[in-house]
Amino acid sequence: MTARTAIILLVISAFLLPLFGWIGALFKIQHWPLSWAWDLVAWLFSAVMALVVAIKVMRYPGFKDFLDH
Repeated sequence: MTARTAIILLVISAFLLPLFGWIGALFKIQHWPLSWAWDLVAWLFSAVMALVVAIKVMRYPGFKDFLDH
């Protein structure tokens, strides 16, 4: 995965995470079925994005130099 792909995923997640959260909250307020699924999607998407960022940071060549100082 390139840095461009990671940045695109982060920008997309900046829009999708609040959207999934709002939809889940709306479903919960109205007591509709599958409201837990929207919350689960938002949490899983957030976890995947955090994992992608962590992997990109750990593979960055300057990261080891930063930790050594």
